Amino acid sequence: MSRDLNVDQIKKLWILDLVIQQGSLKKASLQAKVSPSAISQTLTSLEQSFGKPLLIREKGSVAPTQEALSILEVVRPAFEAFDRLRNLNGAPVPKISWINFGTYESIAIDLLPGLIHSLRQKLPNLRLGLRISRTSNLLTMVRKGELCSALITEVDDLGRFYVKQVTEDRLGLYVSKKHAIATDGWSAIGEFGFGSLAPGKDGLPRYFTKFLRQYDLTKPSILSDSFETLRAAAAAGSIVAVLPNRVAKRLDDLLELTPSGPTAKSPKETGRHKICIVSQTNCDREEADFIADEAKRLLGERL
Repeated sequence: MSRDLNVDQIKKLWILDLVIQQGSLKKASLQAKVSPSAISQTLTSLEQSFGKPLLIREKGSVAPTQEALSILEVVRPAFEAFDRLRNLNGAPVPKISWINFGTYESIAIDLLPGLIHSLRQKLPNLRLGLRISRTSNLLTMVRKGELCSALITEVDDLGRFYVKQVTEDRLGLYVSKKHAIATDGWSAIGEFGFGSLAPGKDGLPRYFTKFLRQYDLTKPSILSDSFETLRAAAAAGSIVAVLPNRVAKRLDDLLELTPSGPTAKSPKETGRHKICIVSQTNCDREEADFIADEAKRLLGERL
């Protein structure tokens, strides 16, 4: 490779670092706001420049080769310096020594790896506590002061809390691309049954109930507290799963079902919902805003 690094080559190295951090081309493309094919072309060009493979690609995930790790060991300090320079002009970083917040399991999986990396750069002495639970439990913990804040999907009666929207998502019906269920289309719901989120003590969120009613989904075969469990069952070809789009699209192994008929509404038009940070109205809003901004940057737009 030429010793004369230009802006284009530096950008390609940054893309390589992003792909390795995110663990897949698809997640990296969402973060970089470009298509997965553009990410793939960038990596291919970079590998040609170095004359060696830089990634091991298998089943929707990627891992760095030793050559890639050696390269990034040299360039990452520069990227970290750029991050610190960007933060000088960005939102102020509050002086926090401890953050204790909660969220769902599926959101935590998407958020936590990038959040740890970011907090290490911005607040190197910070201690982070994370509680995983359902909305009703998280709101109770926030109300009692057991959590500083919580990242949740929208529910009714949030008037007593300080609320800041982070992003939006939507629900869909998903099946495995790799199994026979994929060929059945919408009829797979009747043949294989569907899995849905189990109601909490306050029932299901309004947007979730409305989505189920929209498609007359009244008798789920499986109820679970975990979207990850439902996703695993769908990926195995066992059921149709009702999932948030960001959960379903984490890997390229699920296919979204669309209803038949000229008047049928697409799932993309229903099940939309906000993801928000909530905290006590008398708590430190600077801290809640900081977590909301970090979550917005890391989760991005997943619709």
